Amino acid sequence: MVWRDISGHRFGSMFLSPIKSGDAPHYYEVIRKPLDLKAIKNRIRDEDITTTIEFYRDIMHMLMNALMYNAEDTDVYHMAMEILSDAQACIEQLQQTEAAVNKPKDSPGPALPDTASTASVVKADDESKAEEPEADDSDASLPAKRRRRIASERASKHLRE
Repeated sequence: MVWRDISGHRFGSMFLSPIKSGDAPHYYEVIRKPLDLKAIKNRIRDEDITTTIEFYRDIMHMLMNALMYNAEDTDVYHMAMEILSDAQACIEQLQQTEAAVNKPKDSPGPALPDTASTASVVKADDESKAEEPEADDSDASLPAKRRRRIASERASKHLRE
């Protein structure tokens, strides 16, 4: 199971349980929908997640939360970036396997979308980015929505590199 691969990642334990308020001040003010690996596993068990794409969405959401809350120069940010690329590779491999299994024999194309096309949660808008000053996503004075967008853009850029 891909969930086991991700939870067994060398940084997987960081994402197994919900964040404790004492460990991350203001976390629940910044992060509107916290997710952890146990919650995702429960969502699979309860059949709230029934497709690879839904699983991918929740894994990316969990990791984007970590990237949004933590500054780019922190260990947690770098751990989230590493597990993000490894999780993406695991899920992409699962999708390729599903596509091969589900593909009709006379159909040349893949049955499921490629994760590379859905890798970024929010696409960076290069024109608007050029107009806005560069901001630090750890700056608490920025609105939470903007910090999320900045973190998503950085993660997307890192994935494309």
